[in-house]
Amino acid sequence: MAKVWFVRRRGAEWIAPGGAPVCQAPLAELIFKLDLGPQRWLSHERPAPAAELPREEPQSLTKVMIETGVDDLAGQMLTTYRVGFYDSPYPPSEVSRRLGLVAD
Repeated sequence: MAKVWFVRRRGAEWIAPGGAPVCQAPLAELIFKLDLGPQRWLSHERPAPAAELPREEPQSLTKVMIETGVDDLAGQMLTTYRVGFYDSPYPPSEVSRRLGLVAD
């Protein structure tokens, strides 16, 4: 299952308040909903889980990162994806709506 992280900047790093992904879903279900393309792969950016901070509302966060692992890519028809992190062009509040994490 791919992990969806809502993050914001703290200095030079991206942090994930609450220290955990907001949800997990099969990568195939996220690709079109979150507009994930191979060009959105992040070569060096990773979220730093900030478990010492409480989870924040999506509106207060600025970016969505999707973490993929080897298991997420096994059997994928779209083989240009890699293990690592991708970002969505949509803000956390819109991703919440698209994934049904909040009511419309």
